[in-house]
Amino acid sequence: FVVLKFFKLFVTGHSLGGGLANLFAFKCAQLKAKNDESVSHLPEKIRTMTFAAPVVGNVDYNKEFQALEKKGVLRHIRIANEGDVVPTNGIFFPLSLGVKGDTNEYIQNGVNLFLHPDKELVIDYGNTKSCASQFRGTGSLPIHGLIEYEKRLALPENKKFYQQNVEDIYEAACGFSNKE
Repeated sequence: FVVLKFFKLFVTGHSLGGGLANLFAFKCAQLKAKNDESVSHLPEKIRTMTFAAPVVGNVDYNKEFQALEKKGVLRHIRIANEGDVVPTNGIFFPLSLGVKGDTNEYIQNGVNLFLHPDKELVIDYGNTKSCASQFRGTGSLPIHGLIEYEKRLALPENKKFYQQNVEDIYEAACGFSNKE
């Protein structure tokens, strides 16, 4: 069969799919950095964009994640709505019944586009939020949906950010870039 290297790979997902996209992109980038034959057909850069992704990594995971980012092998744009409890840590009872382990040990990775309902988004690296800081009671449920994400992304004050590419956003948020 013919292997083409002239393509880009973008990994994406919402909610649990976003957490899985994070893990998949990380593993692919890890293997790329080791020149593993199993990922030789993939592009040199692994890019992922997640929406409302739960926190999936602890401190050790994030150290390795950041090393791959600094090498330019991995990029993660993580989009989260203000008021969405899914992309948080410190999950409290009764929400914690659905989670195994201490969620305080987990921290977000990648560049976060933090979307507000009525003002300009904030770009920051990591930007882990606690569940308590985002909890809005039953009002949190619709905030997690893709319709609300789409609405906030479409705010006129956010349009200027869409003129930037991933490397520009990384350079602004964390000071490093590997522009092609």
